[in-house]
Amino acid sequence: MYQQFILNFLEKSGRIMKRIDRNKEIIKTKTNNKKKTTVLIIACVILLVVGLVFLMIEPIKRYNRQKIASEALAAVSEKIDSIETSETVDSTEEVKITYTVPATGNEVPGEEEGYDIGGEESEEAGVLEESPDTSAYVTLNSIGILKINAIGVNYSVWDEATKVSLRYGLGHYPASVMPGEAGNATILGHNYKNGTMFHNLGKLKKGDKVVFKSKNGKEITFVVEESKIISADDLNKYIGADVSSDPQLTLVTCTYEYGRKGWRRVVICKKQ
Repeated sequence: MYQQFILNFLEKSGRIMKRIDRNKEIIKTKTNNKKKTTVLIIACVILLVVGLVFLMIEPIKRYNRQKIASEALAAVSEKIDSIETSETVDSTEEVKITYTVPATGNEVPGEEEGYDIGGEESEEAGVLEESPDTSAYVTLNSIGILKINAIGVNYSVWDEATKVSLRYGLGHYPASVMPGEAGNATILGHNYKNGTMFHNLGKLKKGDKVVFKSKNGKEITFVVEESKIISADDLNKYIGADVSSDPQLTLVTCTYEYGRKGWRRVVICKKQ
């Protein structure tokens, strides 16, 4: 009788211990699952934050570029206005208007691959040539202001069309003449999808007016004669000084109408 009691007790104790072991295993499994879930949640949050940061980088850069371009325009305009009202400045005197901008930090997507005017081919036209500069800032020289009321363009025109200068305004092609002189003057600009710079260049119609205000305050009015899309391979035929013997202004930007790369929007204007 006593032995039977002991056996029953041991049997029940064994079942209880098994249940305890199973419960421990269940608790352990739940704990591990909870840890895994916590790790996954943390990983997802980190990935989400990183993704949001990457998504915000370009809008922030775009905002900075536009802000600096606006500040540069205001500074150049103020300088030109002061020259216009000054009685001590000789009209034949060479005027220098400069503005200092960051050398890095506000890069345009794709510009490292030569995408200033829409593709690698621009390098052949001399558009991307610029001297290496390891300083934190670059001083740009303005030759005047380009204003096109029809499409809301109003930017400083820098004396070069480099990666840095085109971030903060428009660029004059050095191998062309100055606007208003006999021959062809070429001004280049980015096609920003947010509608700034030369994004709306394709909306210009024949007869629209384009006004260039020089450093000395002289306004030169051009009239749109022709607007076309060309292959980047043909760009050199349109941007040089000898393209025209009469005063001509050629505006150039990239275009996405025929694909992402390899095409340019060219607007040819004649002096009024």
